[in-house]
Amino acid sequence: MGLLKKAPASNAVPAPSRGREPFCLALVRQRLEVLLTSGGDARLNLTRSAGRNSYGCTPFPRPDVIDFASSTASSISERGYARANDARTRLWSSLAVQPDLLGFEDAVENSRNELRGQLGLRDVEVVFSPSGTDAQLQTLFLVKALLGTPLTTIVVGADQTGSGTVHTARGEHFSDRTACGVAVGKGLPVAELAAGVRTEAINFCDGQGHLRSRDEMDAQVRRVVTAAVGRGEKVLLQIMDSSKLGWTAPGENCVSALAQAWPDDVCIVVDACQMRLSRKQLEQYLSHGYLVMITGSKFFTGPAFSGALLVPPALAEPARAIRAVPQGLRDYSSRFDWPLCWPGLRAAFAPEPHYGQWLRWEAALAEMAAYFEIPASFRQALFECFEQSARRMIGQSRHLELLESPGADGGHDGEFRHQTIFSFLPHRQGTALNLEQCGRLYRAMGEDVSRFLPSGADDDERRIAARLCQIGQPVALRHRPGAALRLCASARLAVRCWSRGEAGAGQALAPELADLAAAIEKLDWLVDHPEILENFRP
Repeated sequence: MGLLKKAPASNAVPAPSRGREPFCLALVRQRLEVLLTSGGDARLNLTRSAGRNSYGCTPFPRPDVIDFASSTASSISERGYARANDARTRLWSSLAVQPDLLGFEDAVENSRNELRGQLGLRDVEVVFSPSGTDAQLQTLFLVKALLGTPLTTIVVGADQTGSGTVHTARGEHFSDRTACGVAVGKGLPVAELAAGVRTEAINFCDGQGHLRSRDEMDAQVRRVVTAAVGRGEKVLLQIMDSSKLGWTAPGENCVSALAQAWPDDVCIVVDACQMRLSRKQLEQYLSHGYLVMITGSKFFTGPAFSGALLVPPALAEPARAIRAVPQGLRDYSSRFDWPLCWPGLRAAFAPEPHYGQWLRWEAALAEMAAYFEIPASFRQALFECFEQSARRMIGQSRHLELLESPGADGGHDGEFRHQTIFSFLPHRQGTALNLEQCGRLYRAMGEDVSRFLPSGADDDERRIAARLCQIGQPVALRHRPGAALRLCASARLAVRCWSRGEAGAGQALAPELADLAAAIEKLDWLVDHPEILENFRP
């Protein structure tokens, strides 16, 4: 594998000839890489030395990196980069004939409509957000406005969702800076949003460290929801499809029964930010009246920080009447994030164009379009083959133990009947590496560590050490010692396979499996070299 490529030169966009300086001068004055990292919190900040964010990803393509990290984040692809640059050019050109803000409004609406089209949705409103975590605040606002208070947010699978959820579920700031660049106090209430809200977490592991079965998860969800409604509280129930480790909970029958039992008291939101579900399943959630949080940056491998909240017609219609917006929420969102058919709500937000968020979604839409051009039969055969191969290859590793899901996933169809997140525990001499050690292993996988080798190291060792591999970040475990890292299949992987012409799924997958073997080889090698891992901190 080659070393990190230099960022491509940003394509200059000629300014249209008109007699005034445009509002969105940033479109031409700033490099595309800068725009792609704007409009986010500290997680998007780039290191000066490597030009990577906290996920180890770049705002420019890195085609030489072996990438199985889609459960966490991905560097932008060449396809996504080209789409973002074209979108910037089109917007700039449009400003010669229409006002700046109207031009941006049209661009966002085009993205909104394309997202609906790619996902096969009709009559669904789309609320854009910088990230899935931000979408949780938007969800809390809408549900609180529609149901009233007191409101209890119940988070299912809280031990395998984003770290900010513990704050957003209560209406608190989850970072020290919002995506709009406003300095806030992490853990402090978002003004006018947190009042009357409490939260309860339902973890995959109980308080004694026992991993709950699917039936136990369902029973616990029923108990907690029933108790909250019995106290006279409204409920926002956040269900998981799927978690960082690819797990789902509660079961479909459990959720449906709760929604039917208390239609005026319980609102369901699906955490589908991994986007490892079919268009049919997505439509089914929305037809039941559930809100759905998604991103373009996990399975679809768009740039990090492209989130959205899908609002079904049953909730979108009453949302038209919302006029009051929490003061603190204005620090997180722009007028352009919200649907045009909600004019009263939109008027409460500043008309601030978030170019970075829009461009990241443009890149993600390019990935979606390429993926959905692949015949469904090929996608299914491909992921079936990848699952079989990944399980076998991890099982044959010297130091990796595959972490199994608690019970069958159920409810998934199409290609997502097959596993796409493969979680594993690294071991050394029979002992699982802890979270800190896995953090070092994760970082070392994405680095050329050949500089730490002794002068007498052979060529094979230097080749393995120099290999750049992006994998999923470590996840803490509560039901057993150690932490889990992840290797994942993605939409981008499927597109690469489909591009190989008439080859069947198995033959087209061969180069990807060779890369998977190379990543596992480096993992095993690094576990054998703890002295190298000591140089990396999580």
